[in-house]
Amino acid sequence: MEKKNVRFYVFGAEFRILTGDSEEYIRSIAADTEARIRRYHDGGKVTGFQAAVLTAMEFAEENRRKETILDNIKQQLKSYLDDAARIKTERDQYKEAYEKLLEQSKKGE
Repeated sequence: MEKKNVRFYVFGAEFRILTGDSEEYIRSIAADTEARIRRYHDGGKVTGFQAAVLTAMEFAEENRRKETILDNIKQQLKSYLDDAARIKTERDQYKEAYEKLLEQSKKGE
């Protein structure tokens, strides 16, 4: 993937990053970040730096919550796959027993 320099602004500060993502994607993230910073800052009770830290903490908390959800989904999926493997093994055992019984019944005819 080709990387390119993308210039964007957040809260009046210019940033440049080298990324493989589209400019539109980076700018949409920057706009979301700025909107969140402004939510904290526009109340007038925190500085721009404090608003940025609170926003970073908000993103970190969201990320942690989503990682926990993803870990739970992975664990549930592993359980389903283990169950499927167990059921497949049981099916194979039943199939083998059925074939033996079928073979025995044909010999008995």
